[in-house]
Amino acid sequence: MIIRFILSLGLALSLAATAPQTARADAGDFIGGAVVGGVLGYAIGQDQQKKKAQRTTRTTRTYRQTIPSTTQGAQTQTALNYFGYNAGRVDGQVGRGTRSAIERYQASMGYPINGYDFQPYQRDFLMQAYYWATSGGQATTQLTGQPLLMAYRQHLHSGSALAVAPQAPAAPAPAGTTPVATQPAPAPEPEANTTETASATLPSLFSGGTGGPSLANRCSGVMLQTSTNGGYTTLTNMSDPDFALSEQFCLARSYAMSRGEDLMQDIQGLTPDQVAAQCNSYGDMLAPQVVALSLSSKTDAETQMRKLALESGLSPEDLAATSKVCLAIGYREDNMDVAVGSALMLVAMGEPAYGELIGHHLREGFGVQERRDLALQWYDASLSALDAGSQAVFLPSQSDRPQLLRAAVTQAQ
Repeated sequence: MIIRFILSLGLALSLAATAPQTARADAGDFIGGAVVGGVLGYAIGQDQQKKKAQRTTRTTRTYRQTIPSTTQGAQTQTALNYFGYNAGRVDGQVGRGTRSAIERYQASMGYPINGYDFQPYQRDFLMQAYYWATSGGQATTQLTGQPLLMAYRQHLHSGSALAVAPQAPAAPAPAGTTPVATQPAPAPEPEANTTETASATLPSLFSGGTGGPSLANRCSGVMLQTSTNGGYTTLTNMSDPDFALSEQFCLARSYAMSRGEDLMQDIQGLTPDQVAAQCNSYGDMLAPQVVALSLSSKTDAETQMRKLALESGLSPEDLAATSKVCLAIGYREDNMDVAVGSALMLVAMGEPAYGELIGHHLREGFGVQERRDLALQWYDASLSALDAGSQAVFLPSQSDRPQLLRAAVTQAQ
C-alpha cells in the first residue's frame, strides 16, 4: 500500500509539473516518478497535463487581473473568512478587499493596522488558529468567527495548555471574571470582550504521533510572544537565542506546510484524506528511525534511513517527493513520526538543508527525546551545506537567516 502510494504520488507530482526546475533538489522530485510509474502513472499524468493545458489556454484568453494569484493568498483569505473578517471570494489575489480584511484582523488583535504590511508573525498566528479551529477547536468550544479566534488567543495568553488529557468543558466564565488558568490572564486587548463566552478550559485538540507534547501548541505560543515582542528576532536585537531558535523552528514548520500544500494540489487520483491516511502509514514505517534519532549520531541515523530507502526499492526522487508532502501532513496533524521521519528521509535522499528541522526537534524534544548535543550535529551539517551552496528550503528570500541560526545556536550552547 505504501509503495503504491509513493509511486502514485511521485508520478502525479512529476507529470503535473509544467515549469522548468532550476534547482537540482526540486528537479529530482519530478524525474523518478515518470520512470517507474507505468501505464497508470502515464494516464494520470496525461489527464493532468491536458487539464493544465486547458487552463493555460483559457487563462491566456480571459485573464484581466493585474494581481497575481498565490496559494498563500488563498490560504489567508480562507482563514480570514472563517473567522468573520470577510475577505470576499477565495481567489488567491490579495487586493483591496483582502487588505481591508487584514486590517480588521490587525485591529481586533491589537496589531499595527496596515493591510499592505501583513507581518509573517501576524499571518502565522492566524493560520495556527485556523488549523486548531478546523481540527476540533470549533466543535469543542461551539464558538464561531472572532469569538473563536479570541478564545484561542486567551488560552495562549493565560498559559493553559491545549494539549492536555480530554475533559468536559467547564461552565463559561461569567462576564468580568478571570478564567481559571495556571497564570492570571492579561488585560483585555481590542475586542477581547468577545472571549467572555469562551469555556474556561479546552480539552486536547493536538497530540503528537508519538504521544509527546504538541508542536502546534508550542508554535502558537511562540507566535503570540513574537506578536508581543513586535516582530521576529533579528541578528541585531537577539537577546534570547533559545527563543530565536524556537521562532525559526516554527517559521520553518509553517513554510514546510505551505510548500507541501502547494504540492498536494498537483496530486491526481487521491483525495486529501487518502493522502493523509497514507502519510500516517508512511510515518509508521519510519517510526523506528525516528526513535533512533535520540540514540544515534547523525551519521548512523542517515545510514539507517538510506538502508530503509534502498530496501524499499523506490527511487530517491519518489521518496523525496513523498516526504515533502508527508512533512506538511505530519506538521498539519501534529504527527511527529510523519513529520520527523519525512525530514530525515529528505536528508538521507540528499537534501541536507532539511537537517535543520531534525536539529530543532532534538533541541526541543518534539517527537524525539531531547538531545541538545545531537542537535548541534544536525544544525552544523545543515548550515555548512548552505555555506557550500546547497539550496535553502526554508524562507530562501531571507539571505541572513543562516547567520541568525548560526549565531543563535552558538549562543544557546
